Amino acid sequence: MRFFCKLTIFLVVSAFFSGCLYSKSHPVAIEESAAFLSSPNYEVIGEAEGSSSSFTLFSIFSVTPKVSIDEAIVDAIRSKGGDNLIEVKITREKRVYIIGTVDIVHVHGKVIRYYK
Repeated sequence: MRFFCKLTIFLVVSAFFSGCLYSKSHPVAIEESAAFLSSPNYEVIGEAEGSSSSFTLFSIFSVTPKVSIDEAIVDAIRSKGGDNLIEVKITREKRVYIIGTVDIVHVHGKVIRYYK
């Protein structure tokens, strides 16, 4: 019984302190703009990156909401206070750990602001 308790504690501690078992990243899309350009008159504010992630426990139970490309785009646009994103590159990444899986979506592009 004592051996079983020690083994259980060892396995739980090992699971929480283990590193990433597997990681893969691949491009998903390259788009001209994140949304339809409502006006051809705009200024480029700068480059920005946004991301969205989710975690599933033991790769079965969803702990956080699913990844959202739209959420990542909004995150990138809000980081610079702009109106839209152009020259958009979307990358998806997956990391597998003993205790679960992390999915991440990265969005990179140029934030623009329309002239009024």
